[in-house]
Amino acid sequence: MLGFRLGTLLSLLSALALSAQVPTKITGEMHKLALFPDGTVGGWGDMRDGQLGPRAEIPNASGHAKAYVPITLPAKARDIAAGNRNSYFLMEDGTVMALGWGLYGQLGCGEACLKGSETPVKVTGLRNVASIEACGSLAYAVHQDGALSAWGQGANGLYGGRAKGDGPPISSEPLPVLGVAGIKQISCGGALVLALTNDGRVYSWGVLHVNKVFSDEPQRLPALVPGLDNVAQVVATGVAAVLKKDGTVWVWGNNQQAQFGNGKRDDQNFSESPVRVPNVANAVALTGALVGRHFLALLKDGTLRVWGNTDWGQAGVGISGMEQASVATPRISGVKTVFAAGNNSYAVKADGSLWIWGSGSYYSGEWPMKANAKVPLRFSIPQGLVQP
Repeated sequence: MLGFRLGTLLSLLSALALSAQVPTKITGEMHKLALFPDGTVGGWGDMRDGQLGPRAEIPNASGHAKAYVPITLPAKARDIAAGNRNSYFLMEDGTVMALGWGLYGQLGCGEACLKGSETPVKVTGLRNVASIEACGSLAYAVHQDGALSAWGQGANGLYGGRAKGDGPPISSEPLPVLGVAGIKQISCGGALVLALTNDGRVYSWGVLHVNKVFSDEPQRLPALVPGLDNVAQVVATGVAAVLKKDGTVWVWGNNQQAQFGNGKRDDQNFSESPVRVPNVANAVALTGALVGRHFLALLKDGTLRVWGNTDWGQAGVGISGMEQASVATPRISGVKTVFAAGNNSYAVKADGSLWIWGSGSYYSGEWPMKANAKVPLRFSIPQGLVQP
């Protein structure tokens, strides 16, 4: 009897160890990171540069994880960010750690880190950090006092506050971003940066593509977006977007992939100033993806609104291989949080369930989906590495 009880207890403990986790944040493009309420983190997708940890320990196909991969950190994390080939973690003590590729200084710990690292290393000199962001080979830290720091490859004016030739295009240690103050949130995507101030205004710098795509000159000095105020959230995906405090969403840039939600998809349909996305009201959160080229807005009633590209079904409305040019409602309700990441969309419902839609496995056996999903599907993130 004792042996039976012990065996039952061990089975129960094993089941609990592999029980599903509900993330508070999912982010990334070619690889994804997830943050959980207990401060643990993990990821999936591209692992070729060590951005998910030691490569030898990860079951993979063509350098892409075939399982969910927990990432070991020395302490609890409270924010995450994913660059093209790097992962970043804001720790409870206000410092930042990084892993992955390092050739362009993305690890932020000096020349000794240029060779990259498969284990987390501490970014030099950062403290009192409130949140982090990354895009391409560049990373940002928002400090608690509203200042910004950046490190990595800062071409096209991405460091901000520096005229052409003034300052290095690459820095292996954090540099202050000049010309901005009182920042509460930052978003970058492609070569564009948006920074939200405490009083609801928005700074922009880098490259915002309009009209002739990829022919625009960098805006190296941060400048306030004219006429834009009462902003609650900024999202940069190459196209600029903001959620205003009144629940409306505004976009500007190029509408090449129907990111304006106005029923059009046209290289010549562009705007250099914010225009309102039609048929979106009472929104409480906004998310968008660079690779997926789509936006999702969460409304007060727990429903979603989506527009933009849906080649892989990432709009969640039952179609793929085209754009969702007009604002539509994905086939899911009761949503609490939503994330656009790469060619996928993710939602956590109020009942604690986790849902995914969009791109499936491009590489054989890549976790978590084998095929594209044009509507939301329920899935779970296990605790611990699960062999395929």
